[in-house]
Amino acid sequence: MDELKYLANWVKEQHAQEYILTWLLNQPGLWWSDGEAYQAALQRSGKLLKEYVKKNQTGDLFQGIAEKIVADESWDEVAESLARIMFVYQEELVRLQDYSRQRNSQNIVKKNLKSDDLSVEYSEEISEDIEVQQALPDPFADALIGEG
Repeated sequence: MDELKYLANWVKEQHAQEYILTWLLNQPGLWWSDGEAYQAALQRSGKLLKEYVKKNQTGDLFQGIAEKIVADESWDEVAESLARIMFVYQEELVRLQDYSRQRNSQNIVKKNLKSDDLSVEYSEEISEDIEVQQALPDPFADALIGEG
């Protein structure tokens, strides 16, 4: 246990920002929620992120790490990094969905060309087989009416 405490102290001294960012990325619901960490990242607000981390830090190893990041600019950097990671993640999801849709539509075309029947069924089948994921919620939309 002493070795873990030593490691935790070293992380606190040397890599507090990276540790906090890694911890944030592992929080359940971060990617899909409209919660505090998500809002802090979207607004690139170090202040909101700091409040969230301090309120939710638990465990002996984690205690004190948030206090090592003193400058507001450092918290802003963590919020900016989290926002960039979330943006790249969402871009990759869209890219994978596009690839999947293209592959599905190519399979449908091949299947229909083999049957030599390019009728109305073809267009209906394409629209049934291609699933379009709904966009992530607009974080600035009104929760009741859904408009920004």
